[in-house]
Amino acid sequence: MPNGPGAGAGGKPPLLPLLPLPLVLLLLLSSCSEDPVPKPRGYPRLDLPEATYASWRGACPFEAEVPTYALALEKPGTTAANADTACYMTLRFPGQRANVFLTCRKIQGDLRQLIEDAHAFKDKHEAKAARIRSERVERDSARVFGTLFDVEGDVASPMVFYLTDSTTRFLYGSLYFDARPNADSLEPVTGRIREDLRHFAATLNWR
Repeated sequence: MPNGPGAGAGGKPPLLPLLPLPLVLLLLLSSCSEDPVPKPRGYPRLDLPEATYASWRGACPFEAEVPTYALALEKPGTTAANADTACYMTLRFPGQRANVFLTCRKIQGDLRQLIEDAHAFKDKHEAKAARIRSERVERDSARVFGTLFDVEGDVASPMVFYLTDSTTRFLYGSLYFDARPNADSLEPVTGRIREDLRHFAATLNWR
C-alpha cells in the first residue's frame, strides 16, 4: 500500500520542525510570568517651572505681577464699568492643576462684614486643618492691607487671603487643586503657589 499523505519513509509520521531558539526562550518565559498586580493609584506628576513673573493689567481695578506659567482669566463680559462694582478672575495654573479664584468688590460701608466673611470661610477648614498660619500684609505706600492664611493639612483650599485699601476695594482669593486633597503629595506645588501669591500681594496696586 502506498504511503498516505504526509507519511515519512517506512510509514512513520514526520518529525516536527525545529523552532528557532529565540522563539523557544520567549515561549518559556511567557509561560512562567506571574499574574499582573494592579499598581496603587498615585498622584500625577506636577511640573514646577522656574519662578518668573510678569506685570498683569486687565479690566479689574487692580494690577500686579503674576507667574508667567499662570493664565490670568477674567470672567467673560468683564468691562471696566461693571468691574468697578464686582470683578471675578481666575489665576489658572495648567501645569500644576490648580486655580486661584479672585473676587474684587467695591466696599459699600460693609468692610467689617467682608473681613468677617473671609475669616468665616477660613474657619470652615479648621476641622481638617493641621494648622492655620496667618501673615499680615501692610503696605502703607500702596494702601494694601490684609491677611494671608496658610491652611495646612488635607483641606480643600490650602491658602486663602484678602487684601483691601480699607475704603474702596476688597479683594478675596482662594487656592484650589483639581485633585483630592493630599497635603503630602501636593506640598511642593502648594509651597510654590503660596510664594507666588505672596509675590502677588507684594506687587498689587489699586486702580
